[in-house]
Amino acid sequence: MESSQGEGPGASEYDYDLGEEEGLVDYENDISFGQEILSLEHSFGYDCKRLFNLVLVDSNTLVFASGNYLHYFDISRREVTFQETISGCGVGFITKNEHPDYEGLFTVAENGPKPTIYVYEYPSFNVRVKLLNAAKTCFTAGEYNSTGELFASQAGYPDFIITIWRWEKAEVILRAKSFQSNILFIHFSVHNPILLCSSGLTHIKFWKMANTFTGLKLKGDLGRFGKTDFSDIYAMYMLPDENVISGCEWGNLLLWEAGLIKFEICRKGRKPCHTAPITRITMKNGEVTTVGMDGYVRVWYWETVDLADPPEHDLFVEIDPIYEFKIAEVELRCMQKIKPYDENDFSYYAQDGKGGIWFCDINTYDVPRKPQQLYSCIGGKVLAAQMSPVSTHLAALSEGGKIFVYNYQEKKLLLEKQFPSSGVDLHWFNSQISVMGVELVAGFEDGILRQLFLDLSNPQRPTLYLVRAIKAHTAPLTRLTINRTSSLLLSGAADKSIFIYKLARDEDNLVLLQPLGFLEFKAVPNCFYWHETIDNLVLIGCKTGEVIEYNIRTTVTNEETYLSYKITEQDRMKTTKFVSVKSRIRRDIKREKIKKRKENKKERKLREIEKLKKANPGLQIDVESALADSEPEEEEEPLHIPSVPNPILWLCYTDRQTIWVSMAGYDAGYIYELEFGAAEPTISTMIADGDDIEVHSYCVIEDYLLFGQMNGRVRLNRTNPENFTDLTEYRIYNMHDSIKGVIPSIATSYNGDHIVSVGHDGNIFLYKWTGPKNIKGQFRSLLPAMPKRVGKEEPVEDILDPDTPSLEQEKINAELKRQQEAAEAHDQDVLSKIGALQGEYFKIMKINDELPPELRAKHKDLLLDPRITQQIRQELQAELDDVREDLAYDLEFAQVGHRKLYNHFLKELDHIPFAVSSIRANIPNVESFRLQSLGEEFEKIKRDIEDRLRREQDQGLHDLVAAEDKEDSIGDPPPETFFFGRDPRNITPKFSKKMMRLLMRYRKRQIFEVRRLFDWDKLERQKPDPNRNHPDDDAQIAEAMRNLGDYKLKIGKDYEPKASETLTHKYIEIVECRERYFDLIDSFNKSLRAMRDRKKDLMKFLNEKRERLALIHEFVPESDRILLQEIKDVDMDLEYPELNLIEHHKPGCGVNIDDILYLEKSVKQILAEKQEEDSTDAVSLYNMYHLDLPELHERTYFRALQISKEKAQSRLDEVSHMPSRTEPAYFELDENEDSPFHYEMRYRWLRFRKIEQLRIHASVNEEVTQFDKDLQKLDIKRFHVNMEAEFMAAYLISLNQELYILRDSEEIENRLLHNANKAMSTRNEIQTQINVTNRQLDDLRKGIDKLNEQVAAVQLTFMSTVKGHKFYDFLRRIFKKKWRPPKRIRGDDESSSSESSSSSSSEEDGADAKSLDSLDMTTIRLDETTCPSGLERQLYEFAFSMRSDRHELERSIQELQRDMEIKRNDIAEMHKKMKHHESVYEREKNTLLEFRRNRQQEINKVKLNTVVRMDQLQHFKEGDDYRDVSKAILFDADMLVDLRRRADKLSEETLATRRWHRINIVHLRRMNTDIKFMRYEITRLEEEIKQAMTKRFGLIINLDELEEEVLRRYVFELETTAEDELKSLEKELLDKQRELSACEEELVQETQNNTEKLNILTVLREEKNMLDVILDTQERNYAKWTKPCTLNLSFDIEKLMRIDKQLLEQIECLEREICALRLKTKPLQINNEPEMDPMEPPQIATTELLPHDEGFVCPTILNVDAFMLPPMPDDFILDRVHTIVQKSFNRLLGRHTTAENIRKFAQRSSLYLCQAAYNFQGKFTDRIAECITEHLETIVPKKYFIHISADELRKLFNEVVTVFDYERSDVNTEELISGIFEHAKDSLCAHAHSDEVDVVNRTQFIVTHMFKELIEVLPLEEFQSDETLNSLVDVLEREPMVDPRAIGVEALIESTMKHAAENLLDGITAVPVRKVCSNIQKELVKRRQYKQPSCQSPMSIRIATKKTTGPGGPF
Repeated sequence: MESSQGEGPGASEYDYDLGEEEGLVDYENDISFGQEILSLEHSFGYDCKRLFNLVLVDSNTLVFASGNYLHYFDISRREVTFQETISGCGVGFITKNEHPDYEGLFTVAENGPKPTIYVYEYPSFNVRVKLLNAAKTCFTAGEYNSTGELFASQAGYPDFIITIWRWEKAEVILRAKSFQSNILFIHFSVHNPILLCSSGLTHIKFWKMANTFTGLKLKGDLGRFGKTDFSDIYAMYMLPDENVISGCEWGNLLLWEAGLIKFEICRKGRKPCHTAPITRITMKNGEVTTVGMDGYVRVWYWETVDLADPPEHDLFVEIDPIYEFKIAEVELRCMQKIKPYDENDFSYYAQDGKGGIWFCDINTYDVPRKPQQLYSCIGGKVLAAQMSPVSTHLAALSEGGKIFVYNYQEKKLLLEKQFPSSGVDLHWFNSQISVMGVELVAGFEDGILRQLFLDLSNPQRPTLYLVRAIKAHTAPLTRLTINRTSSLLLSGAADKSIFIYKLARDEDNLVLLQPLGFLEFKAVPNCFYWHETIDNLVLIGCKTGEVIEYNIRTTVTNEETYLSYKITEQDRMKTTKFVSVKSRIRRDIKREKIKKRKENKKERKLREIEKLKKANPGLQIDVESALADSEPEEEEEPLHIPSVPNPILWLCYTDRQTIWVSMAGYDAGYIYELEFGAAEPTISTMIADGDDIEVHSYCVIEDYLLFGQMNGRVRLNRTNPENFTDLTEYRIYNMHDSIKGVIPSIATSYNGDHIVSVGHDGNIFLYKWTGPKNIKGQFRSLLPAMPKRVGKEEPVEDILDPDTPSLEQEKINAELKRQQEAAEAHDQDVLSKIGALQGEYFKIMKINDELPPELRAKHKDLLLDPRITQQIRQELQAELDDVREDLAYDLEFAQVGHRKLYNHFLKELDHIPFAVSSIRANIPNVESFRLQSLGEEFEKIKRDIEDRLRREQDQGLHDLVAAEDKEDSIGDPPPETFFFGRDPRNITPKFSKKMMRLLMRYRKRQIFEVRRLFDWDKLERQKPDPNRNHPDDDAQIAEAMRNLGDYKLKIGKDYEPKASETLTHKYIEIVECRERYFDLIDSFNKSLRAMRDRKKDLMKFLNEKRERLALIHEFVPESDRILLQEIKDVDMDLEYPELNLIEHHKPGCGVNIDDILYLEKSVKQILAEKQEEDSTDAVSLYNMYHLDLPELHERTYFRALQISKEKAQSRLDEVSHMPSRTEPAYFELDENEDSPFHYEMRYRWLRFRKIEQLRIHASVNEEVTQFDKDLQKLDIKRFHVNMEAEFMAAYLISLNQELYILRDSEEIENRLLHNANKAMSTRNEIQTQINVTNRQLDDLRKGIDKLNEQVAAVQLTFMSTVKGHKFYDFLRRIFKKKWRPPKRIRGDDESSSSESSSSSSSEEDGADAKSLDSLDMTTIRLDETTCPSGLERQLYEFAFSMRSDRHELERSIQELQRDMEIKRNDIAEMHKKMKHHESVYEREKNTLLEFRRNRQQEINKVKLNTVVRMDQLQHFKEGDDYRDVSKAILFDADMLVDLRRRADKLSEETLATRRWHRINIVHLRRMNTDIKFMRYEITRLEEEIKQAMTKRFGLIINLDELEEEVLRRYVFELETTAEDELKSLEKELLDKQRELSACEEELVQETQNNTEKLNILTVLREEKNMLDVILDTQERNYAKWTKPCTLNLSFDIEKLMRIDKQLLEQIECLEREICALRLKTKPLQINNEPEMDPMEPPQIATTELLPHDEGFVCPTILNVDAFMLPPMPDDFILDRVHTIVQKSFNRLLGRHTTAENIRKFAQRSSLYLCQAAYNFQGKFTDRIAECITEHLETIVPKKYFIHISADELRKLFNEVVTVFDYERSDVNTEELISGIFEHAKDSLCAHAHSDEVDVVNRTQFIVTHMFKELIEVLPLEEFQSDETLNSLVDVLEREPMVDPRAIGVEALIESTMKHAAENLLDGITAVPVRKVCSNIQKELVKRRQYKQPSCQSPMSIRIATKKTTGPGGPF
């Protein structure tokens, strides 16, 4: 079979047509090797396990998908060509349109990120149609309908969407969700175009394209399997009657009707139709043809099935096929008819799931042709492949255990051989061990290792021989491996062992496998790798993540393996286990991304800040707050460690002596480096673009590394020689299927020219390799044949029995056989001894039987050992347990059946149905209703519906927001001008009482006038319009006209459905109806249950009476007995059926082992004893309780009176003739020993008994009769309840129908309601904005009015002040000058601003006044800029001040007017928007209303049942045709009555209105009279007021003006007096300040004198202390000299140690001070010396001064109030410190106090710790900890603070200090260096002006000065950094006079080191200084172009300028 890629569709054409689809990233420049280094040469595979993977595109070409390629099979030439898919992610399905109008087309659905369906034209391969957006990741099935116009595509995971296309237009018609698992097949009905089906994993679904009132919908009903087991369905066919035939997994046919299985079809004898699933079902001429995976095609006569009627309990139809065709031992997964529309053609092409394509003939009219295999390949997964080391042959092992051998040069399959077990791994022996080069070894799942010989000596008949089969494992093999020297072969198996074979050659030069032994581990081996230098050292990767390194010992003796092959040695083994770190790596990557994002954001902010600073030079920006991170901290996911460790796929050694491993599962996507002894991977190398993708195989070709990935891709990496973990240079080749195309193996050819990859998708791809070659051997043209002695003359038998023992089992079995033989010999010896003892025992027993019975020994006495009895007991117990175990299934079966029946029939019932029968009457039994309980689920549903109703009410349409009415507000009184613009609150306290009363009276009058004007205005606005009605009346009239008498019927077109008519309300109706139904039935059942209880009590009463009568009848004669009437017996099964559910029997028989242990009784006897009832003891006759029984008294009377002698005939005569009781004869006895007394007593007793019988009869009859009557009433009630319940059930059905309609339309209604709500909310928001803007507009208007009033007040103040002045006109001109805004550049879109104008004040007051300016100096115009002579300066400035105030007010007015204009424009725009949104709202509302009306019409079609009496019918038309009530309206009678009553009510309202009208006319006349009188009174009072004013003032005046003038004059006088007092007070204050200054000077002088005296006193005290110390020393020395003692140096050592410690602390303090002085900051004082008060006299020490702790005083900065001291850190640091403190407090104190207290403590403690850490220097000592602890206890209560340990406090303070250290280190190096450079230049200038020697080398001077300052300021690391170097070079480069050639490196180093030594900078060495200096010199030399420095350089000019100003000679 030949193949050629070139003969397929050309790549150029394909790229030309579809080049726009390829979106490949151009990264060619980054890869050093081309794409052509690896090219596909041929494909040997076929994904034949995929269903329906075969399409006939023309009569000679078949298309199938395999991997990432489409394969075209030329039938006539048996050749395969292939075409790569567009997306490169695999094929979902291929199909074609069977309609003859669309010939030459086939459809391919490609998977990938954007799955697409392509419709190709054949043979041009052009794309006609492209269908997009039908799936998210993949497709699973597709099908055309019978007309070819529609196409259905099915998406796979995760969306599972079915899409119906009008494919020619690429138009989606319908779309719906199918199922939650894969759909494998879609079928359109041939008979009905709107029906289709889909099926797949465990489901089938029936679809219908239905036209509903909401539009075209695709409705789907899921098939219910019912009692049939769930099954995967691969094929189906829809019949004309809409029933569906489908297959199932077990091969039968299922007939579906209305979504249910009607019955199941099988063959006779209950044989399945097929023994495997059915993959194709067709029907023609009443015959159904089925194709099964069992290789059979069967034809069935369907009419037999149609006529079948199986019973309901056994829904099976048995039928035999009329035709049957056996194709071959194949797995038919698809069949393509060659001529679909030719009825005389019966030929097909079939897809064989076992590997191949077949031609078959299914001819039912003639003899069919034999099937023929056209193409053969591997079926299923390809697990391993090996290429020959000496020839062009390829061997592949399939999952099914078949080995295929190909000649890849000729592209031909040579042979295939099937083995009895599934394959695992395959190896081809190389030429090192195999001389012939044609030997292979294969491992299988049955644990057998098979050595094979490939005989290719005859090319026409290649043969694969079995050389030997070895079974070394009892579990499936997992992997095979051969070491590098081909001396060892290892086989790993699932039994956690590795078997070792030593490779050698036998006498025929064949490879000989010699078993050495096996190694046992704790994990299953999965992969191997041999060490490159050590031959026997192997790495083993296991399935649970373990890595084992084992050094195999090859010298194994027979003695070691005599008993077992186990040769495991722990000392030769190293182990480690992989620990998952992928989640941690991902977390770190995420953190890095977040950090980088924040840094980029910070840089972006810095750039924006720089732009703002450039644009606004004077702008002040808080950089820290601007750069603060505003993003919240993302919560990190917890680390994920797989619970089950993932397997290792492959591993190898690295150059670093570590181990590379590739993991499966969650840990895929990385290659990890492991080391023995390391807890986790040391290095993890991410595979670029390969995250979560498993790498199952690899191949190394020099510096190239090939990976076979899980997604079917071949990844070619080029390794980096410097870093072998660098895998960033790679190419991806999409080859195998992306879903199931795992690549388990990659192999190279003998000469390295070819590479082959195999996949689990059944593909074998051959590549051409043009890179470096791995040559494995020399080519041999002639291959040897199989030796005759092996395999030919002596055929090797294969191991077929799975129970064949392994090598280890054979060893074990041999040892067991030896042990068994020894045990049998021992048992024989013991049995002979037991036989002798048994004979002796029988003799003794015979003697015992001959003894008398009383002398015989019993069985129990013969028991010598109780263990014998115990053993027998245990054996009996074991037998009993066996019996129970045998019966356990039956017991469990019965219990399960009982439970199922109970759950199905009784569990859901409220009670067991029962009936109550009558006692005596002939009444039918009254039965209870069968009622199902509501249960907790009903209550839960009810609560859920109520919650849903509340949510719907919140989401419903809300009222529109109306425009706000303007609120009336009272204006403010006019301004009080008499205060001259000053604050009245500062002046009114100086008023007298009289003037205060005047002011209050004036203010009250002003307020009253303003209030009166407001009230009049409001009253005028409220005055009704006589020409219009009241708005409330109009609204009521409109409502009455709209609704009064007009009842909107639901059938009317103008009916407006209520908003409450929703699905939830319908749910509530159903629930309430269900509750009413339940309550109705339950109420009756309770009544009937009460009646049953009553009958129970009554029957108890009757039984008591019956027993009483029976007792009486025992004593009275038969003639006096009165019997009860017959009473019906109680039917317990009918009236008490629940008693039948009580279990009366328990498992077991009650026989114990001890009862039968000694065989004293048989089991039957014991059971009989158990069943005997316990006898009861007789009751004593003398029991007092029984003496009180009535029966005992009756018997006593009976015996005493001898009632039996009484005769009824003579009873009355004897009594009537008896003597009286007073006579003695009454008590005399006769011959019968009777007396009259006895006769009378007998008579009386019998009479009493008769009366008692009559009473019993009466009471019984009454109770029974009443019960029967009540039962009869209850029977009648049951009839009515039953009728009502039936109607309620029918109503419930109608409600459910309405519910279905509402449910179908709920989604659309919700969408329309959402649209309406959205439009309404938008309109309301705009209205709210309008209301807010209107309020703002009113506020602006009021503000303008107030400002105008203030302007008028300013004018009035000015005019009143300058009125009558001689410079009045000049001052007025100054005041009246207009304000003009500054001119600005106007844009194109800006409107010119109008000039401001000041309102002119009234000039009437000054019209007649003549000033100096206007009369005397008419020709002279005064200048405003200067104050003219004669004008007071204060008045001149007052005019400008008033003008400024007026201008400010006018400017504010203009701004407010501009804002008002903007607001008006905004309101106008918002009104336009609101009108638009109102129209949108109305449109959406009408759409919703129309939808609800349409839905109501659908609901109206639901039929309801009702009962109407004749008197409820009313006929309004004339005629007799009144029987047709189909169009009648059911109307509420109360509404008609209300309508009639409404007319009467309107008449009454009319009369009442007329009465009120007459009353109002009378009231109006009275009001007119009152008004006339009031006008007259007003006129009279006004006249009186005028007369009073004239009388008092002489004229008519305005009281307001009068009071204002009085107040103005009074205020002026007050202000004048206040100014004089203020001047006097200022003078007195100045005198007091002079006195204070003199006193302060005197105090300073005294303080200085005191200080000098204190200093002298201190010196004297120090001298005294020194003298005292000397004297004490001398005394001690004298005492030691006089009294010598042993030398004790402990005190001296301790003293020296204290001194040493003190000195260290002083050194530390000095270092901090030096550091602080260097950084120019104040250090934190933490020394132990107490702070001395300078005012306190020094204390004289009388003892020796020793270091002590008592004198320690906490530094001031550590005080608790320190956080109130400046300086404080910024808010960012405070937030960070607060977070640290609060987290620590929450962890330490969270269990002991509340969160609020923790926050409060953390807030204060953070401030304190911030301040302490801000000034902290040095180390954290114990004393510092004590200080912090002491002060923190004042913040945190001690009861909480005790939970914080010293270590925790130290840790907390160190974290706070770390925050500050981090912030301090953030120094702007560039600014620092610029400042130092400027300082160096200033020093140079100062040096030049001094008298010192001139500086010759200025460059050296500047650089030296800069280095000295830099080593003091910068840390050494930062001093050497590149940033510092670049900054120095940039600064020096900008100065022209700096010449890098003038820098003396050694002199600079010497000067810098000297400065460092002088300033104690011990860390500075010469090396970094030399490095930095040299780099600066080099960089400057590169950058600078050398010119002679000009004498006019900036530096020289600057120095010269300074020199001229100071003394000295020339520079």
